[in-house]
Amino acid sequence: MRVPADFSNCLRPMAALPMKRLPWRVSSHNAVAARRLAAAQWTIVRRLFAPYRVLRVMPSAAHFFICAYVARLGMSMIGVSVVVMIAQRYDSYALAGLVSFVALMSMATGGPLLARAIDRFGQRRVALPGALLSCTALAALAIEAYAGAPSWALVVTNLGQAAAPSAGTLVRTRWSYLLREDPAAMHVANSFEQVAEESCFVVGPALGAGLAAWLFPEAGLLLAVVLTLAGLLGLLAHRVSEPPVQPSDSQHRILGAFTTPGLLQLAITLTLTGAVFGGMDVVVLAYAQAQGAAAFGGLLIGFFAAGSLLGGLLYGLVPVEGAIAGRLPLWTLLMFALLAPLLWVPNLPVLAVNGFIAGLAIAPTLITAMTLCPRLVPAGQLNEGMTIVVTGLLVGVGVGSALAGSVIESAGAHRAFIVPIGAAGVAFVIAVLGRSWLTAAERRNLDLVAV
Repeated sequence: MRVPADFSNCLRPMAALPMKRLPWRVSSHNAVAARRLAAAQWTIVRRLFAPYRVLRVMPSAAHFFICAYVARLGMSMIGVSVVVMIAQRYDSYALAGLVSFVALMSMATGGPLLARAIDRFGQRRVALPGALLSCTALAALAIEAYAGAPSWALVVTNLGQAAAPSAGTLVRTRWSYLLREDPAAMHVANSFEQVAEESCFVVGPALGAGLAAWLFPEAGLLLAVVLTLAGLLGLLAHRVSEPPVQPSDSQHRILGAFTTPGLLQLAITLTLTGAVFGGMDVVVLAYAQAQGAAAFGGLLIGFFAAGSLLGGLLYGLVPVEGAIAGRLPLWTLLMFALLAPLLWVPNLPVLAVNGFIAGLAIAPTLITAMTLCPRLVPAGQLNEGMTIVVTGLLVGVGVGSALAGSVIESAGAHRAFIVPIGAAGVAFVIAVLGRSWLTAAERRNLDLVAV
């Protein structure tokens, strides 16, 4: 077959055709410039986050960080998983909020006593049996919900959370012992730990609620039990970072660390901050269900936690010099101001964006409190003092969940946003009224340490 002359050029090898350089083709000079720009940007990022290099002082760091994160991830799933499980099995957010409230009140009651025993006998000897008992109670709660047990049985079973150790407290007291002579490094470590917790609260609630919605109602809670127990066992096995027992005369007092000046005010401020958490969890889940998107409720809570994660990561880069008690009024004010627009949320996408923005002030509030706590209590009461502050947070979560559930039942999910917003407003008032007292207590202890 002959090819027409007009088409003979089409049969030439492509290499023989003249190649014209296209305008979009990257030259070697441009490639080098792009690599240099990328290297410069990476250098800027490394220098910006250089303060976090102090975390490398932790012995067997991989073991420590992984176990602490797994334990926190499991704990972050528990609250939402219980709420979703009971709401689906019993069709009542009020009952779900009540059961969560009872668990948190049990932790608030038993937590300081457990922490006092930890200060006296050591973390491993006390927290290990407590973790086994509390996780067993959670597994029993899942079985009861599946079997349709009466409401009172759920409440009684969740009393077992009185023995639950706080992974965050166990981790932070280890950092406090390791970095006790370096306040700037301690601030960075607290910021990192808060970011780690917030990242868990990005993933945990979404994972727990998603498993309950996509598999079966108890799936999220069962996975939470496995992760919590595995993480705590691994953390307690990290013996090299466990603080030694440091006896203190005040350990034998009936009220213990509760008598420490400024500590109760700090705990009350975090109680109100916890009410923001608890209220937001329940309200967002109910709001998503009302909008026909119940499976995405945990994801929406994750946006709130993601904003807090970013806020904590950036706050860790702020230098710490001298007293920091005066920062609490600022951060509680920002928390209230950024939460207020939630009253006018029209749909789920706007809720996700507003929740992310509102979360930016949460982590700095918590980091300031957690950095301030070791400055108020003696070393022999560190676990108890930090547990009292964290207990305040847990009490607030329980109160916020219960109040939000009641408002949802009576007025609807949208109006229930007033619960976390109101809690943030009261937290600001408390922080302002007690600023001088808390600052004086901090400065007095800093002077004693300096002497």
